[in-house]
Amino acid sequence: MNAVMSAVMNAVMNAVINAAMNSVMPSPMPTRMPMPRTLRTRMPPVKDRSRVTGARRGTALVLVLIAVVVLAVLSSGAILGSLQELRSSHNEQMAQRALTTAEYGLNQQLASWPSSRGGMAFGAVDSLKVAVGTGDTAAVSVMRLNSRSYWIVSVGRTNRSSGRLEAQRQVSLLVNVSVASTTAGAALTAKGQTTDKGSSTVSGRESHPTGWTDCAAGRDTFAIARNPGGGEGDDDSDDGDDDDGDSQQGASAIVGGTYRDPNAAKLSTYENFGSETWSTLVAKANVSSASQPASPAPAGNSTTCTKSSSNWGEPYRNGAYIAGCTDYYPIIYASNNLKLTGGRGQGVLLVNGNLDVSGNFYFTGLIVVTGNVKVTGTSVFRGAVLAEGNIDTEGNSDVRYSSCAVGNSLKNLSGTGGGITRAGKRSWVQLY
Repeated sequence: MNAVMSAVMNAVMNAVINAAMNSVMPSPMPTRMPMPRTLRTRMPPVKDRSRVTGARRGTALVLVLIAVVVLAVLSSGAILGSLQELRSSHNEQMAQRALTTAEYGLNQQLASWPSSRGGMAFGAVDSLKVAVGTGDTAAVSVMRLNSRSYWIVSVGRTNRSSGRLEAQRQVSLLVNVSVASTTAGAALTAKGQTTDKGSSTVSGRESHPTGWTDCAAGRDTFAIARNPGGGEGDDDSDDGDDDDGDSQQGASAIVGGTYRDPNAAKLSTYENFGSETWSTLVAKANVSSASQPASPAPAGNSTTCTKSSSNWGEPYRNGAYIAGCTDYYPIIYASNNLKLTGGRGQGVLLVNGNLDVSGNFYFTGLIVVTGNVKVTGTSVFRGAVLAEGNIDTEGNSDVRYSSCAVGNSLKNLSGTGGGITRAGKRSWVQLY
């Protein structure tokens, strides 16, 4: 554009200069031709050229003024065009910066997804602000749609140069979380033998923990899932073995029957949990020690929870209980044999060895043991127990299946360990 304007201006200047020169320079006198002597006619006298040229004086000034006006108009147009291009370029830069800010806020959520979002209610929104740079911020909101899907909206704002809002862009993304889960289909799942003695109870009927009001209706399942190729324990030939091979003795009760489950024979049942594995759960353990307390108990008050190796969360929901620890579902890892004589807790209990429970221990959630499990006394379990070895229940122990207890113990693991994935199609959109 500058080259065109320069060419136009040069052409106008040349035209003005030529016109001015022609207006002030007299035309050359014509050469007087000699007249033949035979012609006696007298030629009229030539008028004074100065009078002719005098009539043209002032024309150059008018042309120069016109040229100045034309050049001023062209220059003003060039300046206004340049300013408009500068503003347009600045606006485009600010819009792109706002879009980049919005995408940064969105991608930061994918890179640092907090496990606490696994406990959000459906429809709940988690809002936060992300400072990207000087004058650049992203307002991010995360809405939970269902058990696996979340809707992320990020609004990028920039006011870098003027201190006022210059541009705003909004993007959104639909993501799915890889949910931690278990293939446990019974209250007790054993790769080895199962034995029920005394007045113990093992039930596959859905049994919500007392006082838990956030549990949805679940389905009943089997009391015991055992290895189809494994043997069953039998201390007395006159015991009450059922047709499926579980050893039931005394007044013990098995509600829901037993099931020859092929999954009980697979090592993956005890090592893989949806998006998690035994190794990843161990790595994320909130409580990890070679020696665990004999009687864990929650610590805190109605609003706070004091976390320690002896605090395994609060499974109670009524009576005398620590309300601040009801949402604390820790992963407890025992690196060798574990013996418990009382106390209470909730979450995921991993034992790399044998588990021996006696007294009045109360636990809700998922228990996975690489060795044998022995439960005696008045211990109460709500959830599911998986053991690669044998399982013995004795005394007045009470073990009941609860999908709610298992689900709550695993829900805070959803989306951790790189488990966030974009939806398959049309997951990203720029709203404006």
